[in-house]
Amino acid sequence: MGNASNNKNKIKEFVQKVEEKTNNALDDSLMDEDAKAENFDVNYTDIVKNSAKARISKLPWLISIFLILIIAIMLCFMFFKSNPKTLFTQTIDGMFSYLMDNIDENVYDVIDGNVSLDYDIKSKDEVLNNLDGISWNIDYVKDNSSSQVYANIKADNGSSVVPIILYGDGSNTYFSLKSISEKYIKMNSNPLSYFINGSDLKIILKGINQAIDKAVVNEKIYGSKDSVRVNGSDLKAYKMRLIIDDTNRDRVCEAFINTLKANDELISVISAMRNVSSEDVKRAINNYLPKIKDELKKYDKLEISLYIDNQTKDFIKLDMNSEAIDINLTNIGENKYTYSISNKEEGLLKTGDFSFSVNDSKTKYTVLFTYKETLNNKVMTEGNVNLKFTSKKAGSFLESEDTNKIINDEMSELEKFDVYAKIFTDPFFSRILPLVQKMV
Repeated sequence: MGNASNNKNKIKEFVQKVEEKTNNALDDSLMDEDAKAENFDVNYTDIVKNSAKARISKLPWLISIFLILIIAIMLCFMFFKSNPKTLFTQTIDGMFSYLMDNIDENVYDVIDGNVSLDYDIKSKDEVLNNLDGISWNIDYVKDNSSSQVYANIKADNGSSVVPIILYGDGSNTYFSLKSISEKYIKMNSNPLSYFINGSDLKIILKGINQAIDKAVVNEKIYGSKDSVRVNGSDLKAYKMRLIIDDTNRDRVCEAFINTLKANDELISVISAMRNVSSEDVKRAINNYLPKIKDELKKYDKLEISLYIDNQTKDFIKLDMNSEAIDINLTNIGENKYTYSISNKEEGLLKTGDFSFSVNDSKTKYTVLFTYKETLNNKVMTEGNVNLKFTSKKAGSFLESEDTNKIINDEMSELEKFDVYAKIFTDPFFSRILPLVQKMV
């Protein structure tokens, strides 16, 4: 027991000596003369004991710094989110996204569907007026791999249904007026050489969207609170204005055109549609640059205004105004829009409305459209259109007897002359002859 007690005392003496020497060393090496004069009492034990407290004492500062950073980030986010230029591009993007989200990409090998078109037209234009009272129903099938298209068209003129067959083999397009002849007429043009699908349409829309965004990225956008009258009610809105004049006209046009040219996907789709090379498409797009500049020069100063709901940020209205022309597009709710195009120099005014709807599976689309054109307050053309379009996956493209015998039954020039003579005397075809003549 005595030995144990002696050992304990020796350990305490050893620890005490270590602490004293450590404190002396700290006193000599770590504390300067000013600190010593302040009678700053430091010992090794305090340093060991207070290190945890020191770390904890820093937490409020770290939390404060963290909160300041979060607040700064949120303020920056709110600033950019409410920035007129950001809201302008977001609104444009939203309009294009709405269209693209409602398009089925139709990536199937074979698709089939139906197109029905009903309309009423009253016009001073004889060609348009002759089309009044005709409804169209088209059953079609398309093979995406071979570019074959077969369409069975029925034109209802009120007193009878006239059958027309249209066929495209990818290289040529043929049609047969079944009530006049079983043989096929080869068209001079090839309108069915490329039947655009949903994925291609999305690429085109996305490319135009990107070009618009790029065109405005370096431009000043003005923002202000405003109100818009829609359906008899005043809506609180936020207005964004882009002005295009001689100070930025060239820059805006060049940014738009150059962005289109640099979009390889877009160029590829247009190349396939037009059956020309990518370089030809780029040259064609580039040729539009001076045309767009010249067109905008006519307006001197063009002001483009976008209105969005002050709370929801939903699109309300688009205005394009200049001394020569006014264009307006207004969202009146339930996927319905009104529009007006006024050419003040020519006294020409076009007005109407349209609506667009699609089912959940994106296989059926409906477009309702009204149109009225006046010249110096005199009605030139007015009418309404009801278009329904369906498209779905099909099993296979079945070669019919009609398509198999086209090559053998293609008309000679003499036979074509005989058919045209019959068309002139046919009550229905004589009405649409001007359109047929443009296609063959």
